[in-house]
Formats: sequence, structure tokens, C-alpha cells
Amino acid sequence: MNHPILQIRRINVILVVLFLSGCGSAATATLMPTVTPVDTATPSPITNLCKLPEAAYHGDVGLGFPRYSTRMASTGTVSAKVIFVDFPDAPATETPEQAFSRISPGASDFFRAVSYDRMNLQLEPHLVWLRMSNSSADYMFQRGFSFDLHRAYIQEAIALADADVDFSKADAVYVIANPQAESISFGPGFTPLDSSVGITADGNTITNGATSGFDIKDWGFLWLNHEAGHTLGLVDLYAFENNTNNYDGFHRFVGNFGVMGYSIGKAPEPFAYERWLLGWLDDNQIVCQASNGEATTLSAIEEQGGIKSVMVPISSTSAVVVESRRALGYDSQLVKSGALVYLIDTSIPTGDGPIEIFPVIDNDPYRDQSPLAVGESVIVENITITVIAATETSDTVQVTIAN
Repeated sequence: MNHPILQIRRINVILVVLFLSGCGSAATATLMPTVTPVDTATPSPITNLCKLPEAAYHGDVGLGFPRYSTRMASTGTVSAKVIFVDFPDAPATETPEQAFSRISPGASDFFRAVSYDRMNLQLEPHLVWLRMSNSSADYMFQRGFSFDLHRAYIQEAIALADADVDFSKADAVYVIANPQAESISFGPGFTPLDSSVGITADGNTITNGATSGFDIKDWGFLWLNHEAGHTLGLVDLYAFENNTNNYDGFHRFVGNFGVMGYSIGKAPEPFAYERWLLGWLDDNQIVCQASNGEATTLSAIEEQGGIKSVMVPISSTSAVVVESRRALGYDSQLVKSGALVYLIDTSIPTGDGPIEIFPVIDNDPYRDQSPLAVGESVIVENITITVIAATETSDTVQVTIAN
């Protein structure tokens, strides 16, 4: 089946089916990725061309190298205090232990798996409901509410806990609101631009955290992974504005893929580029290709070890990226396995599509059919990506760059 040429921003995309044989099938879903040795191949000499610099200049989140200095550590043990608050008009009706179980151990397990055991998020709960001074509605949680209001809310919660909690070595603080408090409608991340507007407790200036909202009942532990993703410096991959007059328009860039997009989508594991930025992938697991070369076998992003991505820089701030996705690990609900192709542009702001998956196929708003099977090919600008072979845990791709 041939798809028409699709004009997306400056990108011309054609999906071509070559009807080659030998297509691999998706492996049976497992809860956690299989552990294999890390690849130790020699890094590409042009790897730095694919380490795109930050060009959207938010100051707190971005996809460019290096990450902002105020963001949380992404490797090793990361210590996060968890405190629980309720309100005079919305007293808690569940125990702190029950509320904590909404995020733990799920959030820590997720980070440990998708970082290939490189990040250990250690959640340290203070299992007491702390009563905030005002009614829940007085904190004015609504989309677009101010940084100052959010900071004051966290500061009050920390002050209530400070007599019993040592914040001196906390890398982050997460405030869990009574999940039944409807006026605390959503749970944003706390990512000050610099330490001067952080929150000081026990001599420690806190510049990373998040607060939960009523919607934690929908998002579960992946709420924390998404918001903690911001404290790691990652951007939102869903659209801030819906241009299609329906719910799907918010997910028009990456669909079901990536925890920073639709967090509870069918394939929430982070993209290869994000993992590289966070230090979860090594340079020798990335093939940075600036000219035509040999075919590359990519091991599934959900498993540890092997080459994880081919990246082709197309400007000083953008690249075409290819990775292999399989119905493994936290991507177990993946609709179609294959080579996933996307464009990354570090000059595009958070919420405006800094990552966009191709091809864009009619009647497939969540990009479920975008991964390429054996014999399928996509052209992004002058770059052709063709899958020439596959196994249950890999895709072999040929990347051709036209003159």
C-alpha cells in the first residue's frame, strides 16, 4: 500500500512497502527488560555532531546537550523525600501508606528498568498526613497557574514536615495531595530556572520536585515518572494546544510513545535520544551517520546492551533518529513492533513538538502504525530509512542520504 506524500512542517514523508521477506514478529511481553552485556564498540568519530545543543532556551528543561545544571542527577542513587498533605475541606480518607502505593515501587522500578539499572530513585516517605492551612480550592490549582503559587504551596508543605524530616540531602521533594481533593486538579513538576528561586530547607536548596493532583488516580505511578522527567530536564512531548478539535490532537506528535508524551500510552518507555541525553546510553551505542554507510542492526530499546540508535544530523539543532521498538518491558502493549523513526529539533519549545514521529498515517492519531516492519521504508527530507531484516528483538536498517 502506498501512502501519499505528507507535508509536515518542512518534512516530506513517503511510506514505501518493498515486500521483502523475513519480517520478525514481536516477542512475548515481559514485565522487565532482559539484561545483556553493554556494547563496547568504538564510538563513531562524528558522534558529537549528534549531540545537539539546546536552542529553545527554556532555562529549566530542554533536549540539548548538556542538561541544565539545576536539574536532578540522572544516574546513581537519587534521594527524594515524599510528604503527604490534606486540607480542612478535604481530609484524607486513605492512609499515607495507601497513597504512597500509588507511586511506589512502580516509579522507582520504571526508572531502574529504562535506565538499564543506572538510576536508582530512592523514595523516602514521611507517612503522616499534614494538614495545609487553607482549603484545597484556595491553592488555585489550574492549568497555567503561576510558578510563585506552586512554590508557595510546596514551601508550606515542606515547612509542615521540617520538624520531623531532614531535607539536607534531598535531591528532590514530592508532595502527595489527598487523592480525593478535586480542587488540586493536576500535578505539575517544580523546576526553577536557578537556585535563587529554589526552596531552602535544612541548609539545602531544593530545585527539583513535583506535586500530585486529583488526576493521579488516572495516571498512577507514571505520573511521577513524567514529572520527574521534567526534574531530569526533559520536555513535554504532547501538544500544549489542540489543533484538531478533539482529544487526539494533544498527542499528534508522538502518539502512544514516550512517558513525556501520553504517559499511560501503549509504549511509555523513553526515546533513545532521551536516554542518551540522560547518560543511560553510552556514545558507543549510538551510530551518528553523516553519510551513506553499511546497514546497522539496532537492538530493541526495551532491552539492555547493543547499538540502540542511528542518528543523522540535518542541521545544527536537528536530526533524524531511528530506534527499534518491541512489545517488551513497559512497552508490552505496543500495537506494531519495528523501527521507529522520528525527527528531533532542539530549537522547538516544549509542547510544540520537539520530537515528531514519522510517517504520519491517516486515521492513526496515536502513531501506532508508524514503526516500520521489514520491507517498509520512510523518507524524511533527503534521508531514506529502510528495514531490511528483523528478529524478535532487533531491526536491521539501511539509512541512505541523498546528495
